[in-house]
Amino acid sequence: MNEKKNWMARSASFFTGDPSPLAKDGAVAVIGLGRFGGSLARELAEHGVEVIGVDRDESVVAEFADVLAHASRADATDEVVLRQLGIDEVSRVVIAIGSDLEASILVASRILKLGNRHIWAKAISETHAEILHQLGIGNVISPENDMGRRLAHLIRGHISDFLPIDEDFVLARTTPPVRTTDVPLASLGLRTRYDVTIVAFKRRGGTHWGIADRDVTLYADDEILVAGSPKKVEAFSELDKDADA
Repeated sequence: MNEKKNWMARSASFFTGDPSPLAKDGAVAVIGLGRFGGSLARELAEHGVEVIGVDRDESVVAEFADVLAHASRADATDEVVLRQLGIDEVSRVVIAIGSDLEASILVASRILKLGNRHIWAKAISETHAEILHQLGIGNVISPENDMGRRLAHLIRGHISDFLPIDEDFVLARTTPPVRTTDVPLASLGLRTRYDVTIVAFKRRGGTHWGIADRDVTLYADDEILVAGSPKKVEAFSELDKDADA
């Protein structure tokens, strides 16, 4: 009979060295090195963050052995194992288990029991997210939902990037509507007329963003970062479209 592969398989535990010193020095733990967790772990490592990576799949752990400060194939639902990994002492924990809802919830419960409250957890459904919140996880991530929301705005064509900060506040990358160009921002009254704020700009061909203070004049081929509610930012980005209609 094939060995059952899941996050609770007691046979799936081995470590590559002692991660405790890393944990005490502020390392971040990423539990689950799939597409989301693996990408996150790599990005953190590339920016100089020491990452303790944990996964159930030996081949995945081997892939990250030379990328992360520490990689372990381990049963993350086991409280003893979590202590051995130093999860109670790391600065941040990301639970990125993608397909096993039961394991994700159990790992979250175990980590909370250890006393670590600096937890981010990936949710694969609204119900999963609700349970994680009820457990006491303050930072619940829904990558698929967030990407869908972002893509919906990009598809409309006037926004080239879209970053939700909260339910009612976003930051969007777009070009300035013609009616806002060739005059200083101070003369436009953007907050009064459109209820948005242009926070930064970049000239065409430029490599650096600048702060968009009141004396800045925008041009049609600039790029801008606009902040405000999703509806207001979307409406502002479509001012030229409305003028052409």
